[in-house]
Amino acid sequence: MEIQALYPVVLFRVLNSSKSTGKWTEIGHLSEVLSSPSISKDLLSPYSRNQDGYFQGIFASGGHLLQNLFLIREQLYPSEVQFSIGIGEVKTPINAVMATHIEGKSIDNAIYGLSRAPKSGNYLIMHGFSKPLERLMNPSMELLWSSTRNWNLNRLKILNYKLQGYSETKISQLLQISERAIYKNIADAKLGHWKDLILAVEENISRVLKPYR
Repeated sequence: MEIQALYPVVLFRVLNSSKSTGKWTEIGHLSEVLSSPSISKDLLSPYSRNQDGYFQGIFASGGHLLQNLFLIREQLYPSEVQFSIGIGEVKTPINAVMATHIEGKSIDNAIYGLSRAPKSGNYLIMHGFSKPLERLMNPSMELLWSSTRNWNLNRLKILNYKLQGYSETKISQLLQISERAIYKNIADAKLGHWKDLILAVEENISRVLKPYR
């Protein structure tokens, strides 16, 4: 029996709220942000707007999956973004240019996850793995997301730069703030732990998906 390949599909929406600035909720500007190389390079099928006005994209594995979502949060700050990751098969041909049309259990699981999102606030959930595995991984993701929900922009940028391997000295230069402030942010927010957790969750997703390739 042939094993069906499984993929992570990300579905997300940007909420209109008092935190949102006008340009972040404009579809054209959102599309421009999502097509930038720093975000689109990680996807098999880059983010595209679907018929419901949400954005969806297909990843090959867990590699850079959560890092990609944090980059989107940084780019759309201070807007609230709600993400759902669906794991499953993709029945439609994978389009390397855009992900306008997706069918299969992956998008079904992503839609289900997003349907359970609260009316406001940053949000992240994942569906499609076995229940025991979801019970292990989703609390880690929820802890990560809820603990970073109210971070300021600089703190998000520092985490993203650390995930990209930049030194504290380089981050200080890029953000034009003191190196001492960088170290203080890292210590106060325990950014080293969050970096390790993000990488560990990504590695676990990739490990579980590997037999289905």
